[in-house]
Amino acid sequence: MFAQAMSAVNRNLDEIELMTDRAALANLSDAFRAKGSIMVCHSCDDVSEIIAGILVVPASEEAWVLCGPCLRKIPVQGRLAS
Repeated sequence: MFAQAMSAVNRNLDEIELMTDRAALANLSDAFRAKGSIMVCHSCDDVSEIIAGILVVPASEEAWVLCGPCLRKIPVQGRLAS
């Protein structure tokens, strides 16, 4: 499912946002941990990887949590807003 979503995202990069603010990610992670959960990469499901960003598609109200290695695999050109 994630690969299909990324394919659609790559066709229209004007409709995505990438949140990489470390303080915001830390606060979100703290909120998850307070409820007994953790943020895990939607692409690789590796619980040992540090979350590096959240890819948001506002039009579809979807978002994917991504670790550093998976975030670097996104085949995009140009600048992504953070």
